[in-house]
Amino acid sequence: MENQIKGAAERWGLNRCEEIYLHPTKAVLSAESERFGPVILKIDRNISRLKSEHRMLTGLSGRHSCRVYAYDENAGLLLEERIFPGTVLRREASLETRIKIFSRIFREIHMPAGEGETYLDWLEGICDYCRRNSVDREVSDLAVRAREICAEVFGKYPDRVLLHGDLHHDNLLSRDDGSYAMIDPKGVIGPAILDLPRFILNELDTEHTCPHREHIREVIRLLGGQTGYPQADIGKLFFMETVLENIWRLEDGDEMVREELEVAAAIGLESGE
Repeated sequence: MENQIKGAAERWGLNRCEEIYLHPTKAVLSAESERFGPVILKIDRNISRLKSEHRMLTGLSGRHSCRVYAYDENAGLLLEERIFPGTVLRREASLETRIKIFSRIFREIHMPAGEGETYLDWLEGICDYCRRNSVDREVSDLAVRAREICAEVFGKYPDRVLLHGDLHHDNLLSRDDGSYAMIDPKGVIGPAILDLPRFILNELDTEHTCPHREHIREVIRLLGGQTGYPQADIGKLFFMETVLENIWRLEDGDEMVREELEVAAAIGLESGE
């Protein structure tokens, strides 16, 4: 990893490289480029993951997204624009404003997709994890139900687009002109509606005075009004996403957040049963 950082710095004239995230297989650094100015350097040994991000960002060409300055697939390097001032959408106090900003970006970022990893593949993955690791029956049943919901959505909505896959408050950053740009797209494939539930899940972490269930119901109501999707479908996807996120936590060796699952089941399952 150190050699890759050094090579990228020499190649693109990078100075003041500072670590944001470092893992044995992946790194994210901020830097100053002699040619491009403030940048983000991404290094990833998972070439398909980096390729998917590059594909979506180049397709958008900076429209509601950070710009791509350079890319070397063989070396696993991606050089991107660093957004300024980069204030995360989470800092916006008004729920209605957060929803409007998110919805505007949601409506304009999706492009037709070809072949590649799908959202349904992610749900198949957690079901496979549960089978291979003999997790308890309750968790396995949650995974199966979440996978069924995803399959239902794939059947109901025929559009197949490049999805961000992680479109939430901390991946939406403000520019100097007050507009917002997305970062860190996964470039996964599926119906556009599947880019809604991650935002809803992260609304649990925002400041709100009412109980979680009441807050999430209001989020779903507002999202339905802004996007035109049925609230029942959005609610079921909130359940699906919460299960997906919590089983991913298990895979990473962390604990599931039972309160999240209870809220998601109360809202998502009552929406679709």
